[in-house]
Amino acid sequence: MSCACRAALAALSACLATSACGLPFTNGAPIGLGPKGPVKVALVDVFSGNSGYAHLGPYLKNSLQVQIDGLNATGGLLGSKIQLVTADDQYDMTKTADVVKQVLADRSVKLLVGPSFAGLYLRAKPIIEQARVPNCLTAMAADDVMRRARFSFRAQEADSARMIALLTYIRKNTQMRKVGLIADDDGIGHGYDSQLSEQSGKAGLLYIGAAFVTGTADVKTPAQQMLQRGAEAVVLSNDPATASKTLQAIKQLNASAKLKAFGFSGLSSYSWVQQLGDPASGLVFASTIQAYISDVPEARWPPAYRSFAKEVIARYGTAPNGVEMQGLAAGADCIAQWARAVQAARDFDGTAVVRSWETLDIPASESVLGVHEQFSPANHDAVPPDALCIYQWVKNGNRWGLRLLAGPAP
Repeated sequence: MSCACRAALAALSACLATSACGLPFTNGAPIGLGPKGPVKVALVDVFSGNSGYAHLGPYLKNSLQVQIDGLNATGGLLGSKIQLVTADDQYDMTKTADVVKQVLADRSVKLLVGPSFAGLYLRAKPIIEQARVPNCLTAMAADDVMRRARFSFRAQEADSARMIALLTYIRKNTQMRKVGLIADDDGIGHGYDSQLSEQSGKAGLLYIGAAFVTGTADVKTPAQQMLQRGAEAVVLSNDPATASKTLQAIKQLNASAKLKAFGFSGLSSYSWVQQLGDPASGLVFASTIQAYISDVPEARWPPAYRSFAKEVIARYGTAPNGVEMQGLAAGADCIAQWARAVQAARDFDGTAVVRSWETLDIPASESVLGVHEQFSPANHDAVPPDALCIYQWVKNGNRWGLRLLAGPAP
């Protein structure tokens, strides 16, 4: 080797060792440079099975892809293109952990979106923590499951947030003061019971207790119990099937005027209300933004949400019902939040990205969910109670729509 070559190699080695080239190093990789090849975002969710949730995977896939394509069109992240990969856990607790483990074995996966629902996420949580890969959840409302979830962030309202939002609305905007609960006799139902016991008094309401639904039991009995106890408002199960049976029972008892029904975002599906029909009329629920099927003019939609909704509908059309958008704003927001955190960290390292994610302060105009998102080490939730919308299902002719009753200022 010539003296000139040896000198050039020595200079290069010194440059790399001392960061004299202007590329500081961390964990053996230059800050500001992406890994070789595309950076992968992995979606683990429901794509098949008979759970009734098989639409979630495809809707989330569409949402992530729209946001990822937007990033790639402007150069990607830290010079790397982003690639979406998907895996189906079939809404099966016995499969979720293995699916997540297999996905995260690929070291090029730098963000995991999902899995949905508390039981499935609990199985995956230790694997996510061990892999130190940032994780974004779009359908996991249980607050206790999020405790000490160092690498997980939630782009969905928490159980406590939506309960507070709903009770606050009832207290401020109605004359109703006695609230009851009709829910499944399971952990989620009993969780709602505990929250109502704790939060109703703080909201200035009287909680008269719960009537639980077991299996295929007749829901007329729980509805009659609510009426006998003097309930004026009843909070429904977030499970669409149980909520449907409850609303049908209330209608059959001719009690719709006496017992007003309230619920959560699980009852926001256009397909669900279209199938249920008249018993759903007047139902009030707390949810993240659903402006595209509401009475809110497009000009008043938050800018990032408006762009997302229009792009998803233009690219993927609507569901077979001809109305429902085949996308979920929470999924797109996962990508938007993660991208900001990566840019702030100037690195794809999971620990560094999480640390940056915990400092994000995103204005509502730039959030796909249309809410002011403020994260901290103690708060990994994107949606606070005062950012939720209160909607009511109304029917105009043969078409259903949402009336915005309360929500964040446009």
